[in-house]
Amino acid sequence: MRKLAYVMGTLFLSTAMLMGCTPSEPAERTEPVTPPATEQPSDTEDQKATAEEQQQALEMSLEYKTTELTVDGKDYEDTLEMEGLLAKGDTMKPFLTSRNYEAYMANRYIVLPLQVAHIEQAKLHPENIQTKIKDNKSDWILVEYTLDLKFTDENGKEFKSIPLSGDITFLQDQGEWRIQDDTYNMKPFTEIINNSL
Repeated sequence: MRKLAYVMGTLFLSTAMLMGCTPSEPAERTEPVTPPATEQPSDTEDQKATAEEQQQALEMSLEYKTTELTVDGKDYEDTLEMEGLLAKGDTMKPFLTSRNYEAYMANRYIVLPLQVAHIEQAKLHPENIQTKIKDNKSDWILVEYTLDLKFTDENGKEFKSIPLSGDITFLQDQGEWRIQDDTYNMKPFTEIINNSL
């Protein structure tokens, strides 16, 4: 009886945290993937990010998606508790602009991979991550990516794979390149979550 109450409480908490990802709202982020023209200084309009900056953005994209989508923990209930979510947020913070970090936590994007892993009773690992520069200027870089999100059981046997693709926008934040936006096809996640309710 206590376990059932705990599971129901966890489900209620998870459902409450996912209110921003229900069918009543768009399944994908609707923020612009490139900064509005008013945010781009006019004297840098024709300048491009350096090759080194572009390479840094590609490497950070790979590391970011790996960190965001990897779920190795066996104790999903603990991971979905507030303390676990805050700890996951701390691992994501170095990649994000301060503005995007606040939105990431407030909009509960952090809970998506954790909730999907919990529902499927799976470990999640992104594989075959491909990144390329889609566009760039001296003060922003747009990276396009594709990956396969692998679902494995506790013995490491794969039982599902979901293709994901999207665009990551990098901006300068306190002198360093950070992610301002990550727009991707969240539909597979929302379908798994909505089908479990």
